[in-house]
Amino acid sequence: MSVGQIEGFFVDTCILLPKPLEAAIQTCSRFMKEASGKCFLSSSVKKEGLELIEASHDTIVQNFHAKLKPYLEKKGVMEITNRDGELFANFFAEQKAEFRKLPPKRTNVPNEILSAIESYVANQLHSIEDGQKIPADYFLAAISMQLAVVKHELELPFRGSNVKEIQPVDSFYSAIAVGSMSEDHMHKNVLRNEADITHLASALEYQFRSNKWVIFVTTDQDEILSRALQFKEMFLQCSKPEWALDYYVTMTRDKAPLAHLKDVEKPTSRQKLVVNALKNIAILNIQVGTLEDAPEKR
Repeated sequence: MSVGQIEGFFVDTCILLPKPLEAAIQTCSRFMKEASGKCFLSSSVKKEGLELIEASHDTIVQNFHAKLKPYLEKKGVMEITNRDGELFANFFAEQKAEFRKLPPKRTNVPNEILSAIESYVANQLHSIEDGQKIPADYFLAAISMQLAVVKHELELPFRGSNVKEIQPVDSFYSAIAVGSMSEDHMHKNVLRNEADITHLASALEYQFRSNKWVIFVTTDQDEILSRALQFKEMFLQCSKPEWALDYYVTMTRDKAPLAHLKDVEKPTSRQKLVVNALKNIAILNIQVGTLEDAPEKR
């Protein structure tokens, strides 16, 4: 196997964020474990992940946690006992109903944080011994600390991963944006999330700058995986985590990206987008049917 021809996996934000289904959590966790050492984040994925977590944390603080103390004061609760479970259950139910009225988010993280805090509160209440009373302010302070813990745990995969610092040039960004469009309905079927375009453009540009194949791993079916064939045509392999290692094994047998590109005799319209993007960063001097290397721009 010519493993030197493949770099590894560029991981999408959704792979590292919490998911509502246990099966999805296990699939992503298993992939990250099996592909350990071969996974990378683009700087744009790290940035998006941390921003989504920060925004989700702020949403919980503003629309949930800040309302708990006034709720307890209104109920005349100054001390917490193990008999207050129903009181907290009603609070969570009321606030979740209000929470659902907020504008929809691109991520499930706010709900995951809220569920984690609800479980924490329930466990803390149930651990209070009969007859024991805890000042409400102490209990609220513990919840605040747990919110910070949950936020920190969500951030760890993004802060601890191998990050490739790359800001894709406009030509690669445009190539992904245009290449993702449907040929029949170009005004409708476009990538809606600009961050996704940046992530994909980063992976594609890095692939050709390093001259090693990469695989973009994601669970985003609607935006990315539904266009997997279009991106494959543009020399970027996208995959669900379940099959990413299978693609990896196959791609170890392939020629390196630039050598593969020179074998393309009649580039398609999408492939020409990549060719032109490579021209703009002076990696290749390309004419249709005669693909010749040019010095890499430094």
